[in-house]
Formats: sequence, structure tokens, C-alpha cells
Amino acid sequence: MRLRYNLLFLAFLAGGFVSLNAQVDHFTCGHAQRTQELWEKDPQLREDYRKLMESSRQPAKSGEKVAPYIIPIVFHIVHQYGSENITDAQVYNQVAILNRDYRKRNADTIEAVAGFDTLIADCNIEFRLASIDPFGRPTNGIEHIYSHETANGDDYSKLNQWQRSKYLNIWVVKSMRDGVAGYAFYPSDVDGSSFFRDGIIILNQYIGNSGTSNDNNSRALTHEIGHYLGLAHPWGSTNDPGVSCDGDDYIEDTPKTKGYDFCPATLTEATICTPGVVENYQNYMDYSYCSVMFTHDQATAMHNSLEGEAGNRNKLWQDTNLVMTGINVQPAPLVMPKADFDPNTRMVCEGDVVNFEDVSWRGAVTSRTWYFEGGTPATSTSATPAVTFTGGGYRKVTLVARNAAGTDSLIVNNAVHISEPWSIITGPQLETFEGGQSGFWLVENPEENYAKFTFSNVNGYSNSKCWKLNNYKDISGAQDFTDEAYYNFRKGGNRDALVTPSYNLSNTSGVSMTFDYAYATDGAELADITEKLYVYYSKNCGRTWALRKTIATSELLTAGNAGNQNFVPANNTQWKTATVNLPGLNATDTRTRFKFEFIASDASNNLYIDNVNIAGVLTVDENPLNEMDLTVYPNPTSAQQGITIDYVANENPVEFVLMDVQGKVLTTEVNKSANTVVKHNLQLNTPLSAGCYYLKIQQGEFQLTQKVVVM
Repeated sequence: MRLRYNLLFLAFLAGGFVSLNAQVDHFTCGHAQRTQELWEKDPQLREDYRKLMESSRQPAKSGEKVAPYIIPIVFHIVHQYGSENITDAQVYNQVAILNRDYRKRNADTIEAVAGFDTLIADCNIEFRLASIDPFGRPTNGIEHIYSHETANGDDYSKLNQWQRSKYLNIWVVKSMRDGVAGYAFYPSDVDGSSFFRDGIIILNQYIGNSGTSNDNNSRALTHEIGHYLGLAHPWGSTNDPGVSCDGDDYIEDTPKTKGYDFCPATLTEATICTPGVVENYQNYMDYSYCSVMFTHDQATAMHNSLEGEAGNRNKLWQDTNLVMTGINVQPAPLVMPKADFDPNTRMVCEGDVVNFEDVSWRGAVTSRTWYFEGGTPATSTSATPAVTFTGGGYRKVTLVARNAAGTDSLIVNNAVHISEPWSIITGPQLETFEGGQSGFWLVENPEENYAKFTFSNVNGYSNSKCWKLNNYKDISGAQDFTDEAYYNFRKGGNRDALVTPSYNLSNTSGVSMTFDYAYATDGAELADITEKLYVYYSKNCGRTWALRKTIATSELLTAGNAGNQNFVPANNTQWKTATVNLPGLNATDTRTRFKFEFIASDASNNLYIDNVNIAGVLTVDENPLNEMDLTVYPNPTSAQQGITIDYVANENPVEFVLMDVQGKVLTTEVNKSANTVVKHNLQLNTPLSAGCYYLKIQQGEFQLTQKVVVM
């Protein structure tokens, strides 16, 4: 910055107070840190920035432009159905604040310090949500994207970028590294191969002054768009206000300053760099939390950025683009909704309540219809229906959302998993998976992406059968700048889980778990190896989980570095055995499940799990089925051989229920033979296909479950 004139306010320096108070919260911009990281990779960008800033000192290239610069804008709400999935109303509120601030329509300009009140600029820049998307389809300029990237908040979290020559892209997320609230790059930093970095990424708590945000945070996006249009912090391109007076923001009418992360209580506190010269701590590009203004020369600098080729800023406001993005259509047309919903849980016991919420987006929903497979109610028109389900396995849920512009439907086949009112396994069990894919093991892949657990017939301990989490992906043939090409930059934070069948451990004492696992990483530095394996258990069918073990870093690594190759265990030395203590299980725990959840890093490679052993001492009970010499054979069997049960009957009938791995009942039969030797052949309407099945054998309140493999 250059001091073109002095602002001397001796009367105020004698003790006058500014009416604005310091705030507790402090906005931290990540622009300078991210910019320095980029400049270290490409030093030429520093020189490009210097040239851009030198040009900002020139008169506006277009002269006095009467019509405002109108910029089409799109918000990408990246979320996992938490509070970060902000409402469209909060976005509309933010756009109104931007247009207020950039057109000098904010009422708090009256609080500007004398001398700066005449420097407050109407920047003649306006922002409008797009009405047409890149494919020519109607839009409200807001899209909601379900992704774990909401927790990363970096350049690779900028999903589904719309053409940056047509739209200003803004990504709203849950969290960001280093505690920053948001960042944007200068126009000169995002040309060439860095085009995908263009736009602004910001925390949801800094969008507008409603919903998850507040008045204190409402100017953060005003600040970040300043960077997007070429403005530096008033103290220069660092993230350190209050450190040095040597910086330069290349703006003539902003006095030399160290910058502020507080509002000075007196003007004496605002004369740090030049005695008697009050600094412009109320500038939107400062951190003071009492900002009310841009200066005239800042407005000129932004106009020059909008007239320049850097970052394609000069294409945004052209009439042809305003037509292509639908900006000139006012008011914006009604857009049909995009159906979406969120259950408050995805696993429950039969009979438990699941609360659903309609979170459809793109257009306001005026009516809706739900369809719940096996649910009570079976249909609903409520925005937040409460539903109970009968039967076991996954249940399909359909939402049809409507408004005057059209109708959209979402069908989710595996929307929620219902556990039957009985356990799959009674007492301790060692699962080696050698009988084939173990039935009733559940795979959780919430984003339905490439990295997920799959059953493997090889590569387990001693090259046996096992579960494999596929993290490695060969992207050598991926096209540049595609989602596939960015795969290894977007693995971090991805969650995948493997859930066991339910165990009846009510008669088992000293319960513990062991399992074998093999893992290698692609991380070369310790800081890169952040992946973790968590082990949980649930006593309520998976509605809630209790963490029992965390395996990370050196404990997780069994085979070191994979060298960016597809990791496959070479031998048993690349396996480890983990032990999990399970205190607190008691006689009421008749449906206990265990979950293995892997949280990936960008350096993640494949994980293998084998030999899951739920150990303990089974107490002999009075279950009459234990005295009946039950034998299920042949096992493995074939479709032609069928399933036979031999047993010695007592005086009570026995019920047989055969289910597939999804919990679907295939047949239910009752044998009433009493006090004799019985050979019972299951009667099936259609032959069984190859796979794993479960046979529940029940007599009164007592039951046993047998696994049956069909080859």
C-alpha cells in the first residue's frame, strides 16, 4: 500500500472512542497460506501476482462503467446430512449480503471513521444465482453434494466445478485444515493446470447471518470474493495481521497498516504504523470483525481484474454469458426439486422407529409421497415421517418430490437394515470364511464409491478366503482433471465398514474378540499416514455403536509401504492379530453386532480382514434343542441335494426357517413329530442358488441357528 495522504484526527486521538466493540470470534482466512504453498510449487505465480497488482493501480480499464458488473454464482453445499447441509434460505441470505456490501447499501457505513467515510466505494458489482446450469438445464444456483470431502475442505473438495469462465463457484463445507474459515486464490494463480482450484471454499458457519451463521461471520464471503477479484489483505499477502508494517496491498488509498484481528477501542490503537495516521481497520479485507467498506481504489482494482484475462474473470459478466447462465431472467423461474432424504439411523431392531427427513433440493417441494417397504405406515406425505419396519434385512424406501415445475423420485433399495428379533449366532464362534461368503455380514459404503469391502476367495491368511477393502485403484489411464484422475487426492476421510451378524452372547462369559488383518500404506511420511481402523460393538442392532479399539499408524501397518502398487499380502508375516476386550456384555445382550470401520487417508492402500473369533465360555443352559442331536446335512450341499435335518424329537413341535443373506425368509416349516427319530427334508419351491444361507431352528422360546452353504 502507498500512503497518498495522511488522515490526521487529533481530536479523536485525544481520547475519542469508536462505537464498534471487539468481538470474541475471529475470522481466519486461509488465502495467504494456500497462496504461499502454491507459489512455492510454481515461483512464476509470484511474479504473475506482482504484475496483476501493479495493473490494479491503473485507472479502470473500462473507464466509468455505468451498468454493474453482474457475476453468475453457484453454491455447492458439500455435506454428510449434518448441519453443514445448509438451507437454500441461508444461501439467499448470503447473496443479499454480498449485493448489499458490494453496492454500498449496508446501513453500517455510518459507523465509518471520519475521513474514510468519503472513501467508501459503491463497487458496482452484483451477484446473481445462476438459473441455467452448464448443461442448459434449469437450476436455482444451489446444489447439494453428499461427500466426505466436506470434512477436508481443500482444493480437492471443490467437487463438480461449473465452468469458471461462466460461474463464480463457491463450495460450502463442514471443516477445513489449519482452522481457517475459507480461502480463495488471486485470478493470476488459477490459470493453466490450476484451473480446478478456482472459486471459493468456505465453512458453513460463515454463510450469511442466518441458519448456522451469525452477524459476526456474515462478511467472510465478502472478504474472500475480494481475494477472488485480486485484492490482498491491507497489510499484504500474508496471514499475519499485527506483525509488520512492511507489507503492500498495492492499493493507493489504504494507509500502511499491520492489520487487525480486533476492533480498536480508541483511534489511538489504530495508528500503529504511522503516528497520527488512522488505519483502515474497517476494511472488508481486514480481520477486525467491524468491517463496513471497500475503498475507491479497491473497487478500481476489482474492476481491472474483471476486465482482465487472468482467471477468465473478463468472461463472467459479458452479456452473452449472462444469457447462457440465465441471469437476465428475473425473477428466476421455478425449478423442479431433486428428491433426497435422510434417515436418522440406517440400522435398527425390528419394531424400532426410524425418523426420515425430506432434504430435497434445487426447487422447493410443495408435495411429496413416501413409500416404505415393510413399513408402518406404508406411505406418507409428511416431510418428517416416523416409520417402524417388520421382517429382517434391508428395506426399500422411495420418495417422490413435486412442485409446479415437475416431479422427481429417489429409490434407495438398501435405505435401512432391520435386524430380526433373534440372533444369527449363539455363543462363541470362529469365522474363517472358508465356507464361502459369510451370510449376514453387512457392507457399509455410504457414498457408493469404488473403495468398499468385498469378499475375496484368496489373499487371506495362508491365502485363504477373507474380506478385502479395495482402496488401491490404478488410475494410470485416467483422463487429466477427471474425478478418476483425482482419486488419490480424494480418498482421505472416506469411511467404509464391515458389520458382523448378530450374536447371542447372553450365556457366554469372558467375551473377547481377535481377528487377523493385513495392511500396507502408500504414505512416505509419518504425517501422511493418518488412516485408522476402528472396532465397535452395538447392543441395539446397530442404532448406536460403542468404540472398543483404535488401530493406527505403526500398529495398523503390517506390511510397511506398498509403493503405490496394489497391495496383496505375500505371506503370513504380513499379518497381525488384534485383540479386542469387550467388557459389559451381559445376559440381556442377545443381538450384539461388531463393526470394523476404516477411515482412509490419501495414502491408503488395501486392507484385509480374516479369522474373526468371538471367544468366551459358553454356559450350558436348559435349551432343549441342545439335547436333540440336531444334524443339518449335507453341508456344503447343492441345489439338487437340498437340506435335511436329523434330530431326536421330544414332545414339542419344531419350526424351521430358512433365510438368505439379506434376511429374506425362503421357507417356514413346522414338524410336529413327537418322541421319535426325525428326518426332515426342507421343501423348496425353487432350487437354491450357490451362496450362504441360515437355518433357524426354534422350539418355543428356544432357538439355534445353523449356517448352510450351497455349492
